[in-house]
Amino acid sequence: RAVVEAVHRLDLILGNKAAYQEVFKPENISLRNKLRELCVKLMFLHPVDYGRKAEELLWRKVYYEVIQLIKTNKKAGESPGAALTPCPSAPQHIHSRSALECAYRTHLVAGLGFYQHLLLYIQSHYQLELQCCIDWTHVTDPLMGCKKPVSASEKEMEWAQLACHRCLVYLGDLARYQNELAGVDTELLAERFYYQALSVAPQIGMPFNQLGTLAGSKFYNVEATYCYLRCIQSEVSFEGAYGNLKRLYDKAAKMYHQLKKCETRRLSPSKKRGKDIKRLLVSFMYLQSLLQPKSR
Repeated sequence: RAVVEAVHRLDLILGNKAAYQEVFKPENISLRNKLRELCVKLMFLHPVDYGRKAEELLWRKVYYEVIQLIKTNKKAGESPGAALTPCPSAPQHIHSRSALECAYRTHLVAGLGFYQHLLLYIQSHYQLELQCCIDWTHVTDPLMGCKKPVSASEKEMEWAQLACHRCLVYLGDLARYQNELAGVDTELLAERFYYQALSVAPQIGMPFNQLGTLAGSKFYNVEATYCYLRCIQSEVSFEGAYGNLKRLYDKAAKMYHQLKKCETRRLSPSKKRGKDIKRLLVSFMYLQSLLQPKSR
């Protein structure tokens, strides 16, 4: 009941037109912290029945929806004292050195710290051995002697393993959002978290979708296309990857037809090489789009 009530109150705040001005007020941060504590308690009291639901609520209501609000509200950050122009590498609405940007950065850092702690706690509580999968593991002290047997069912252990996988995906997402801000280069960190999530649960394709988003338009979208295809071909695919892939194929078709229209003029060897590489990659992408089944 307390979780439902906290979620309802947070929804009312986010539904407000001036939500971006309210979301980082102390009382609302306190409300999110309370919801986070309740969700964690629910996870470990009833992991099989409510663990997954509690995880989803915690991520969406405490972190993700706040991030999306800041990223999509173009007028946020225009408070007194904000810089006149936004930093080019930051989301358009966040003005460099503004109070909003500071609060947003703190929100992301706090999220990273929380999910790293939760990842360690789940490993410790269920005595999971993930040393062969990830480098952020709970290490037991060999001097303590024999471990106590875990009093958890097979379904609880399965939840714990997949919860670790999802923690790593969330950590990757938070690092990816950090990477969008000025003065922060966390692309490799985000990539590392996503690949470790794949190590924990290789049958789940979601991290490949996130890697595709992280890749952006590198190599004329070839890298992102590869990641989306890997996601789709996974045993447990992610529905959003189909739309992401179609968007890239549509871009490839436009670029291909634009290249064909361009007049061929004499270029220096170095420029000609760059043009040839672009033509090759764009043509390859366009060919991929033509070879895709039309079922979706």
